[in-house]
Amino acid sequence: DEATVARVSFELSNKQGIEQILPKIWGIDYLNKPPGIHFLISKIINFNIAGLSSTKELPSEFQIRILPALISTFIVPLGGLIQWSLRPKDLLSSVSTSAILFTLLPIARHGRLAMLDGPQLSAMALFWLLLISINGHSNDRWKLFGSGLASSAILLIKAPLIIPITLSALLPMIIEYKDRKNIHFNSIYWFMIGLMPGVSWHVFNASQRGSGAFWLWWGDGAGRVLFYPGSGSDLGWRVPLIEMLEGGWPWLLLLPIGLTWAFYERNTRWGLWNISIFGILCFSIFPLRTQLPWYSYPLWLPISLLCGRPLAWL
Repeated sequence: DEATVARVSFELSNKQGIEQILPKIWGIDYLNKPPGIHFLISKIINFNIAGLSSTKELPSEFQIRILPALISTFIVPLGGLIQWSLRPKDLLSSVSTSAILFTLLPIARHGRLAMLDGPQLSAMALFWLLLISINGHSNDRWKLFGSGLASSAILLIKAPLIIPITLSALLPMIIEYKDRKNIHFNSIYWFMIGLMPGVSWHVFNASQRGSGAFWLWWGDGAGRVLFYPGSGSDLGWRVPLIEMLEGGWPWLLLLPIGLTWAFYERNTRWGLWNISIFGILCFSIFPLRTQLPWYSYPLWLPISLLCGRPLAWL
């Protein structure tokens, strides 16, 4: 998959004008993923083009990997800030959550690659952080605008994931609204403004490529992973479970404590948001018919949030 990302990015770096946002691979329309990360990598290639002997020379691994690797590192502070927003008087839990994210082998290993999963996780964390931090003050419109931009980023990285990610935030927000009423619905348009870049690209892609745009969402997107077992998916739901058991040590020992604690405090913000995010992501990932090792990558953020508090307590 790294080779595919690299090839699409390289071809985009040789395009001009509007063709820079309509990705191709070997001259054929690339309909697998939106070009958010590919476009950024192509700009890194163009920035370093003076150091290449010609535009036909292949870029280095550093050029291809530096930007997605850098964006992937944002998950460390963002995870800690999410914990701080849920437990504002518990600094140690916030630091513990960031420490877990910093030391998890799958985060370190996969986040250095030229793939979409690391930047996607950072965009997800920013989306949740901004929505969790809404508190009824005047700056909430900027938080809604920022969460809309984070949604646009998700739409431009792995578009179908916007559905479970949004559901995992909507559930606790609806429950909280009954008591806190932090969100003023006349401010929702700020979120819609932030959402426009992502939506606009998909509308433009549909206008240029017709049914190919639908293929991105269903044929090679949600429909494929939901209903068609791919290569290496023989173990089904056991693939994400094995990934968790392989990569979660030593923090995985704290997960049962964190889950129990969250269920016991399900009426608090910390318990409600953790149960919603972890539960909906598990419900979205484990039943997939196509299972690849990196499909479970989004689970490491809620696992870190759940384990951060028991670690601080210990």
